[in-house]
Amino acid sequence: MITVEELNKQIRGNQLQKAYFFFGEEDYLLENKIHIIIKKCVPPGLADFNVFKFEGKNTDFERLAEAVEQYPQMSEKKVVWVKNSGIFQNAAGREYKMAAELLHELPPYTCLIFEETAFDKKKIKNLKPMEEAGAVVEFSYLPVNRVEIWLEEKFKKAEKTILARDLTYMVRLCGQSLRKISIEYDKVIGYVGDRYKVTREDIDAVVDKSVEYRVYDMLDSIMNERPDKAQTQMKFLRDNNESPTGILSIMTGKMAELLLCKLLHEDGLPPKEILEYFDFKRPLFVVNKTIDESRRFGEKYLKRMIRLGLSYDVAVKTGKMDGWTAAELYLAELTLVK
Repeated sequence: MITVEELNKQIRGNQLQKAYFFFGEEDYLLENKIHIIIKKCVPPGLADFNVFKFEGKNTDFERLAEAVEQYPQMSEKKVVWVKNSGIFQNAAGREYKMAAELLHELPPYTCLIFEETAFDKKKIKNLKPMEEAGAVVEFSYLPVNRVEIWLEEKFKKAEKTILARDLTYMVRLCGQSLRKISIEYDKVIGYVGDRYKVTREDIDAVVDKSVEYRVYDMLDSIMNERPDKAQTQMKFLRDNNESPTGILSIMTGKMAELLLCKLLHEDGLPPKEILEYFDFKRPLFVVNKTIDESRRFGEKYLKRMIRLGLSYDVAVKTGKMDGWTAAELYLAELTLVK
C-alpha cells in the first residue's frame, strides 16, 4: 500500500502504475485523483474514446475484460474505471479470480482503476493481486489542520478573505469530508457575492451543520444539564432522516474520547500529546475542551456508557432493537449524568 503523497509523486513524475485500487471515506479527494490520472493518460477531447467506466455490483466482467484489452484510440493510453463493483470483497468469487488473471496480464496501454468507497479493511489481504500489478491507496479523512489549509486555499482562489477562527468554525460545522465542505463552500461564495470578506454571520446563514456537529451539540446540552434541549435536538435529527446507528456511534465515540482524555491527562500527558491518540485529528482547542469535560465524569461511569453504547449497537445490528429506539434509550441514559 502506498500513501496519497506517494501517489502524487507518481502522478507528477509521469510514473503511473498499470493498476490502482483506491478505497476510503474521503471519496472527494479519491475521485479528484482519478480525474487527474485520466487527464495524464488521455489527451483533451478524446475521453469518450479512451475512458471506460463500470459501476455497481452487477458489473459485466466480460465487457470489462474487453475494455481492458481494447487498444486506445488516437492516444498512447486509456483508462478503465471500475467503481464499487465489490469484486475484491470475496476472494472465493468467480469474478475475483478472473480479476486476478486480468491484472496479471494487463496490457501496457491500459490504466485500470478500481474504486471502492466502502471496502472492508479486514479483507486487505484480498488486494495482493492489485499490489503485484500496481498500487493500493487508502483515502482517509484529512487531519483538521490540512482541511483548514485546503479550504483557505479555495477562498484565496476566489479572492475572498476569512478570519482563521471563522475558518476553523466552518470546518467544525461541516466535519472533515471534503465533499461536504466543498458543497457548503459553494453556498457561502454564492451568498457573499461580490463582498471581499467572509464572516461568521455568512457561514451561519447558509452552512448546514454536519451530523457529527449536531450530535456533539446535543451532548453539550446534556453536559450543561439541559435534557429537554437534547431531546429536541434528537427529534430534529430523526425528523431529518439521519442514520440512528450513525448517531449512536458518534455518541459512543464521544464517551470514548472523554475516557481517553481523562486517563491520559491524569497520567500527566499534555494536550498536544493526547491529540495524537485521537482516531481523527482534532484541533488543539477541541482536545482541551474534551479534557475539561472529562473532569465531570468518573472513570467507571464513562466505561459503563461505552459498554452500553456498544451493546445497543450490537442489538441494532442483530435485529433485536430498532435503531431509533436504541439511540433514544442511549440518550436517556446519558441524561442521567452522575
